[in-house]
Amino acid sequence: MFNLGIYGSHNCAFALGKDDEVLEVVELERFINKKNAGMWFWGHHDNDIELLMEVHNYFKNKYGVVKYANVITNAVEQYNDKGWWPLRQEIFPSLNYENCLHHESHAYCALYQSPYDKALVVSFDGGSDEGYFNVYVGDKKSQTPVAKIYQGKKDYAVSYMIPAHFIEDIKLENIYEGNLVYAGKIMGLAAYGNVREEYIQPLIEFYHHNQTDNIAIAAGKFINLFQPFGIKILSEPDPNDNYEIQCSKLGSGTVATRLTGREGWDLATTNQYVFEKLFFEEVGPYLEQYKDLPVVLVGGCGLNILNSTHLAESREVFVPPNPNDCGQAVGLLCSKIRPSKPVDCTYIGPEVWDRNELARILEERRGFLWNISSLVDDIIGGKIIGVVRDRCEHGPRALGNRSILCDPTIKNMKDTLNQKVKGREYYRPFAPVVRLEDVNKFFEWDKESRFMSFSPKVRQEYRALLPSITHVDGTARVQTVTREQNEFLYDLLTELDKRRGLGVLLNTSFNIAGKPILNTYKDALWVLDNKQMDLLILEDYIIRKA
Repeated sequence: MFNLGIYGSHNCAFALGKDDEVLEVVELERFINKKNAGMWFWGHHDNDIELLMEVHNYFKNKYGVVKYANVITNAVEQYNDKGWWPLRQEIFPSLNYENCLHHESHAYCALYQSPYDKALVVSFDGGSDEGYFNVYVGDKKSQTPVAKIYQGKKDYAVSYMIPAHFIEDIKLENIYEGNLVYAGKIMGLAAYGNVREEYIQPLIEFYHHNQTDNIAIAAGKFINLFQPFGIKILSEPDPNDNYEIQCSKLGSGTVATRLTGREGWDLATTNQYVFEKLFFEEVGPYLEQYKDLPVVLVGGCGLNILNSTHLAESREVFVPPNPNDCGQAVGLLCSKIRPSKPVDCTYIGPEVWDRNELARILEERRGFLWNISSLVDDIIGGKIIGVVRDRCEHGPRALGNRSILCDPTIKNMKDTLNQKVKGREYYRPFAPVVRLEDVNKFFEWDKESRFMSFSPKVRQEYRALLPSITHVDGTARVQTVTREQNEFLYDLLTELDKRRGLGVLLNTSFNIAGKPILNTYKDALWVLDNKQMDLLILEDYIIRKA
């Protein structure tokens, strides 16, 4: 029988399973081509019922689903508010409907993807029906696979991203989108600054007293604490404004002044320092109590690779490829089916939506079969390559199937990608991909990092040779790969190693600013035609720029 996990807020997703196997995850953002899309709060669709029927019909046509054994969701009251939950039998007919709590679902998601039977699971993010910070003992063989042992009150995610509103180098976004992308921007910028002593105590006070995911209220608290450092209110809040209007004004940048240059960099760096300091203070007693267990990190804050890396220096740590809310659907599904072996979600997304167009595209664009030797010639020659092959990755990282690949030895490649392809700020770093057996050769790291979850130091002797993946602080968010995991990537790296003894590629997600990772040939061709990209690999074929 089929089972379905549904998560409907931002990063909405649908996870389909059969018996104890996870078959596929459809992320709404790639279904409707709207980044971080959701069906409430971040709603992006005029007719949710129609959209949900499309998702059900997709599974019906592909897998023959007529009726589900179980449909598992969370925050059911939100579905009721949207008006479709009473119609669930018509939309997703099922023998049984169940609810699972938010952080509990995160814990199931990460535990059942991990290689461990038993682990200490930390789930922390920006809000839910279970608060912000939770710790579990995970045990796959127990009647209660995730048992909560601690629930904290501090909101790490919203607290971490709020300073972005007041740093000039961070491009302001629509308030809801910004809430989901600012953390990554602060993390990139943190490498440019230094910890500033006078910022530490105000940030600690901010984290300690911010127990809300209300962005406008949290920003007000931050402004009050940082007025001595030059952050001044430009417009007093109107008490008649509702939350939506307050957030809109905050997103426009007209509420307060912003720190520039070194002061802004130092705020980002100190913010990261305080985030990690408070994390280790809060979780420390449980790390000590369960010192024989590996640690699993999940929730949106599981994407903080600097924190994960520092923990992994002294502990065995696993972070899944989908720790943020896009992994909720998998967690909901796993809470019911409890898989008997570790779930591999790496490439469990759909095939491209317009795959029936491939033959026509190849004829019109004069596509031809690729071979590895000529492809390596292109890479060494400085070409930027877009890759659309097989099923797409699940989660926020592109891991070779929806990637942009190029040569990391080219000095200005980072700036070219940021400015002329991705449309991102100058300080945003790019990830290297390397064969697992070579990771310790190039990086101060001897563990797997399959999902770009860790950011070790690049070995000193390779920093000048790999300038486009070496961040300003000497680190790199490395991806490791084996041939079993991705034959295409592995063989490409092997050929590069044969040619010049440097089997490293720059790998970034195939998307442009403000858009999700693409999932159509049409969108890939648009990037080829309109950005500084040289060629595409569509399945087993090459298409060059006209």
